[in-house]
Amino acid sequence: MKLVMVVTKLTGNEENDRARAQEYCRYAAHKGVIPVSAYLNFHGMFLDELGGAVEHVLAARLAKRVDEIWVFGNETDEKKQRRMEDACREYGGRAKYFDAREIGEDLLLCTMFSEELIEKLEEMEEF
Repeated sequence: MKLVMVVTKLTGNEENDRARAQEYCRYAAHKGVIPVSAYLNFHGMFLDELGGAVEHVLAARLAKRVDEIWVFGNETDEKKQRRMEDACREYGGRAKYFDAREIGEDLLLCTMFSEELIEKLEEMEEF
């Protein structure tokens, strides 16, 4: 199975940012990859004035170790293009952009069918 880093746009609303990162990780798991979110794993872990810098270093090292980087957003055409260019510049050709508006129905289904996900993951392990 591929290891995928899930990247989300941060809004400053920690509750919403965390919920969105969790939602996108569920989506990735349903797509048959192992999702890892730097936000969910590192955000708020270091509370001193250098905490943000440490989080950034850890995220950069994680990005080097994953197979792909999935960037999620809901920007319009020009902003979407700019976000993808930024992701490619930062992460190289392993970055893929997912528009939340385009995958919205799949996102909803991913919250509802954990039993199917367990079966899918078990099947994938057999190969």
